[in-house]
Amino acid sequence: MQARQSYVVVKYNGKDISKTITDYTEGFQYTDNASGKADTVKLTLNDRSGKWSGSWFPIQGDYVETTIRLTNWSSEGDNRKFNCGFFLLDDMEFSGPPSIASIGGISTPISTDFNVTQKSKTWKKTTVKGILEKIAATAGIGLYFSGQDYPIDELEQSGETDQAFAFKLCSSYNLAMKLYNRKIVVFDQTDYENKKAGLTIKKTQCESWRIKRKMTKAYDGVSISYTDSKTEKTLKYKYMMRNGSRILKLNESAESLQDAEIKAKAKLLEHNRSCQTATLKVKGDTKYIASKCCNLSGFGKLDGKYYIDTVTHTKNPRGGYSCSLEMHLCIVVKGVTVAKVDSGKTTKAASSSSTAGKTYTIVSGDTLWKISTKFLGNGSKYMQIYNPNSGVIEAAAKSHGKSSSNNGHWIYPGTTLNIP
Repeated sequence: MQARQSYVVVKYNGKDISKTITDYTEGFQYTDNASGKADTVKLTLNDRSGKWSGSWFPIQGDYVETTIRLTNWSSEGDNRKFNCGFFLLDDMEFSGPPSIASIGGISTPISTDFNVTQKSKTWKKTTVKGILEKIAATAGIGLYFSGQDYPIDELEQSGETDQAFAFKLCSSYNLAMKLYNRKIVVFDQTDYENKKAGLTIKKTQCESWRIKRKMTKAYDGVSISYTDSKTEKTLKYKYMMRNGSRILKLNESAESLQDAEIKAKAKLLEHNRSCQTATLKVKGDTKYIASKCCNLSGFGKLDGKYYIDTVTHTKNPRGGYSCSLEMHLCIVVKGVTVAKVDSGKTTKAASSSSTAGKTYTIVSGDTLWKISTKFLGNGSKYMQIYNPNSGVIEAAAKSHGKSSSNNGHWIYPGTTLNIP
């Protein structure tokens, strides 16, 4: 059997320098974040010749592209590669003795003001995707958006960089956002957590492991206040994930029932995802990817399906390759949605329905989110109703003086919808 090998291909400003730096390389590290942080890469190099601090010294605008390659990894012929992406050089450190150069890159576009300039702006009559499209265009990068889009009536960006604002915006709507290979990548984290685990990690495979469980961070439900745009009344939205008395009370504002539901669930999930976390060190492999799910086995009652938040790939010149994984126990979203008026009247929205495949006529007080919750069991699936009914929805909006429905944000009583 041919020897198992792992190595890193490094392109510097588009030129493959892998062979050139072989004798200088002391280590390689790539950190893959699922959301909330930019991916990073670091090359540790010996600088005994003084080249890295001299004629090879990186200048502003230099970039690297790295790929991890594995040959005969689990068996002969098992060859794999993982494209770590594009990184602008951002962090350089020189130390000694011995003389060492540490050169770091980040997936953030540092050649623009994306993560530098604090901006104040009011976003009106748009959507989450619409905001991100404009931010990406300003930063000179692409946008890959696979999550559910949400309408935004009005939103303030107050003294925040585009990067910080974009991360916060996505977090508020339970969307994961990462910066990868010159793109803003956005996806629905709950959808990913609901996917079947693609691999299993056994306790015996771990070089080291640590699992934490913090029950004081667990909440049974969440409540948030919002103002109804039609009645101008202050209402309270409450969502219970399970029976219990631990309620997370949010101080942030919401502009509608739909907006309140999205933000409340997102914040509840954010808290509960931190209740049970795991940190593992395992033999390196390109199959470990942030945002994927894996099963942990052999840990007793701590077994379960976990979502990978961060993977750090570490490679040394002596052939050692390991991965450190940070993950959290996947959250199963169940429960009853409750919209409560201050007077004490309470309306329950069913968590599931068997009435799909019929028609429904919009009545006063309806939103596509509310209709989707009723018929499809999840308000975030409202685009599944909007898309096949966009013609009648847009026609109704225009007949009421709107230029568009803003992806179903404006709907009107009397409009008949086909429920998929």
